This record gives sequence, C-alpha cells and structure tokens, in this order.
Amino acid sequence: MDFDNIAKEQSDRVFQVWIQNLLRNSPEDLAGKLASQHYPGAPVTASRLSNGAFNICYRVTYENGHRVLVRFTALGRVIARNEKVEDEVSIMNYVAQHTTIPVPKVLGHGKCVVGPYIVMSFIEGKTLSEYLRDSSQVTVTLSSKIPISILRRAYFSMAEMLLELSKPGFPYIGAIRQDDSGVWTVPKRPLTFNMNRLAQFSNIPHSIFGRRHFSNAADYFEELAQQHFYHLEFQRNDAISDRADCRKKYIARCLFRKLSREISRAHCSGPFRLYCDDLHPDNVLVDASKLVVSGVVDWEFTYAAPVEFTYAAPWWLLLERPEDWDLDLEQFLVRFMPRFRIFLDELQDCEARKIKDGSLSESQRLSTVMESSLETGLFWICLASRHSSMFDEIYWKFIDPRFFGTFTTIDDRLCLLNAEERVNIDAFVEKKMEQASEGNLVSNYSIDELVDL
Repeated sequence: MDFDNIAKEQSDRVFQVWIQNLLRNSPEDLAGKLASQHYPGAPVTASRLSNGAFNICYRVTYENGHRVLVRFTALGRVIARNEKVEDEVSIMNYVAQHTTIPVPKVLGHGKCVVGPYIVMSFIEGKTLSEYLRDSSQVTVTLSSKIPISILRRAYFSMAEMLLELSKPGFPYIGAIRQDDSGVWTVPKRPLTFNMNRLAQFSNIPHSIFGRRHFSNAADYFEELAQQHFYHLEFQRNDAISDRADCRKKYIARCLFRKLSREISRAHCSGPFRLYCDDLHPDNVLVDASKLVVSGVVDWEFTYAAPVEFTYAAPWWLLLERPEDWDLDLEQFLVRFMPRFRIFLDELQDCEARKIKDGSLSESQRLSTVMESSLETGLFWICLASRHSSMFDEIYWKFIDPRFFGTFTTIDDRLCLLNAEERVNIDAFVEKKMEQASEGNLVSNYSIDELVDL
C-alpha cells in the first residue's frame, strides 16, 4: 500500500521550513557552540556531512585536531524527535556497556534553537555499503560484480553484530532506559521505524500509538497488526484504488490480526532481545584496508523486541530496503537466496569461532533458526509486521495461503472474519471511498505542536 503523496509533500514542506531555520541560526557556529558545551577545547571548524534519513550532521574539529559529531534531528523527518533522541542516547550507552559493538561515545545531548541534538565522538571510516553497492544504480543495491571474498568478509562482520545484539535479555518489549540507580529497565513503548513512517508519510496522528511497554509478544504482535489498520483507516489518499481493493485490504488486516497472537507461542513471555529496525551496512563504518568495523552509527529505532525478529533472516543482504524490492517477491527471492546461503555460511563460521573462544554458547546460535525462517514463513511474518508499506504484497503472497489455505475468492476469506468485522466492512469501504474522492489532508498538529513532540 503506497504512502500518501499529499502527506509526503507536507512532510517535505515542514522539513524545508526547518532547514531554513537551521541555516538562519548559522549551523556551523551552532554546532561548534554545542560541541564546546560537551567536550573541552576550542572548536575551529564545522563541516556538514551528507544527509541521513532522519538527521543533519556536522563534524566539528578542535584546535588539537580532535573531532566530534553534532547531530540535529530533523523536523519533518522524525515526528517524536525528543523521544527518538532520548531512546537513541540510552541504547548507545547500553550497547557500549554490554556488547563488543563499537559505537560512538555520547558526549552530551539536549535541546537547542532548532530542536533536540546529540554530541558524540566522531568515528572515521567509510560505510560498508560503499564497498558493496552498485555505483551505477540510484537505488542502493548490491553489486553483482562484488568479489565473493569481500562479500563474505562483510557478511561476517554483520553476523558478529547480530550475535552480539542477540545476547542481552529483557523482561519487556520496549525502549531501554537507565534509571537513577543505574539499573537498566524497559519503562515505555518502543518507538519504531514503522511508527515514524506512518506518522510522517501516512499522516497518522502520533498520539494514537500507545505509550506502554509490552509484557508478552502476543500483545505486541497484535499491536503491530493494529498499526496496519491505522494505516488503512487514517491514510486519506493513495490508500485504495476502488471498493474491491479496499475490501481486500480490510479483510487482510482482519485476518492478520486474527493470527497475530499465535506468532510467538514458544517465546511469548520472553526474554526479549535487542533489535534495530534500521541496522544496515549503510550504518556500519569500516576501515579501508581489511573492512574491519570501526563503528556502528544511527541507533534510532532500537529496542527490546520479540525474539522472532532476531530469529528471522536479515532483510538487508541485497542492500535494498523493503520498499525498493521487486513487486514480484518470487523474483526477489531468486536474487536473495544465493546471498542468504553465503550469509549463513559466514554466520555459522562466526558462531563456531565464538563458541570456541567461550563468548557464545551453543544455545545462542542464530544460524539454525534463521535458516528455517524462510521455510516456516517467520521471515515474511516479521517483515510484514514491521513494514506497513509492504504488508499487502507479503500477506497475500506468503502469509494468507500458509494459514488459510489456497485462495479461491475474497468472499471465502470474508467468511473467516468475526461478526463485528463483517458488519463494519461496508461502512468502512464507503468511508474510504469518500476520503479518496475528497483528496485532502487533515492536519493533526500545528508547527508549534510538531516542534514540541
């Protein structure tokens, strides 16, 4: 289901207003001032780095040559900016303390004239994806000419990170925080990549997402299924093509919600594992000689998650993000599976080495469960749960036939809905058709309200 083009345009306008505000406040000087508040010395230069999806970054250089990074979270790209920064600062501190993954050191964070910011140590290196991507393509995609030795080395490095993230366990699903006594807790909801996308590109009011953490995976998977309903219900434009399309999307969401509580039978009560929605070779910095990881950046949307997310095969093996995949998912698999086999070999090698040196136990292996995740459908279920924009394609191709048998007619699927869902479908369809004909956007927040989120 496409995002709302009018909402995208609004998001871009808000971002441009914010950029102009940043420029009016002399961002190089502002970055230097903020850096000096959190790291001693005299900053002499500040230079803007290439844009990420959610932040604008400046590298600040001191008189002695030391460098730090000042990162402003962009209005129009992130809805709950303050929550996002607080979550990321906490998770970076946790990962630094409890894993071997190299991350920037958080030197300080706060709010300034353009909103929330983080000051952190600067890590040298190029992104891993730069060594793997096809430079002739606009969309980031894996080069078909990449030497197999380099691909194996890259996959091994990524496997090490996934194993490290899979070790810590948590009693709840949600964001990680350290309380005043120094104890790490999970006090609130996870802020996810999908929640931000729905608020940004579908104009879903951010207030509709709950604030609580989750004590079991069944409740959380049901919440994710409900978010797909929010996507269909609240996105006014580009959501449906006609009445039949609307009915099919409504039915798919009802049936997915029906099965959502059964996804995590074996691990419903945890422990839950760290998961980063946006972990990708784009966010992994390596040196130029041996592709050794020098740092991992961009930890937004990282949280304690159902263990099924950790057990599913990585989605980034071709570098492409799900929204850029082939519409023919079978064709995607033709390209994906050979790379997945290579990744599994490297993951198994990494596991064997870590078990030998005592840093991993046999029970902590991921290769077996990841390998089976495509056979059992767990890969597709987790992906569909986290990506509303991909939900319909994945649901009808891989999930519906697995759980409800061979598809015959949409009316046969309608019979599987409960009485309330069947009663409500016609009114829901009429409401969506009316929204589509109006072609407008309902404003959920004023600019001032957005700034404060």
